[in-house]
Amino acid sequence: MPSYSHSRLSTFEQCNLKFKFKYVDKVETEAEEGVEAFLGKKVHETLEKLYSDLKFEKLNTLKELLAFFKDEWKKNWSENIIIVREYITEENYFNMGERFIIGYYNRYKPFNQATVIGTELPVRIKLDGEGKDYHLTGYIDRLDFREGGVYEVHDYKTNANLPLQQYLDEDRQLAL
Repeated sequence: MPSYSHSRLSTFEQCNLKFKFKYVDKVETEAEEGVEAFLGKKVHETLEKLYSDLKFEKLNTLKELLAFFKDEWKKNWSENIIIVREYITEENYFNMGERFIIGYYNRYKPFNQATVIGTELPVRIKLDGEGKDYHLTGYIDRLDFREGGVYEVHDYKTNANLPLQQYLDEDRQLAL
């Protein structure tokens, strides 16, 4: 049964031949990773650690989270990670990540605004189409439950600029 995700659909929109090579023909390539994606992953992993540990009544200090971020950055950094902006260095991106984590931590500490249902939760939506089963898949960074029966879906972003509301209203990934 065909299963689609935001990244698969974006790849197709970008170049249908790239989609064919990657998802249909499954052509193996040496994947290059941009520094922005690397930064986003490391910040996500740090926030996931924060909330996963909270389930076990362990509140990490800011110092512990920054040490985790730094350790993960160092362990996983590679000279193959692409930095397009020639005047921006690995250190600049690392410092951005620290700033994101510090800002998040200071804004939401003690992290008791809601009950965390889970982190990195898979989502699968069935789409019916002419007798075939199609699915749209994705992941929720964090799902919370608040008083009054309200569920909150959190999608962490590490972009240096806040997106416009119009972009958010039309964003397929957030809609999922």
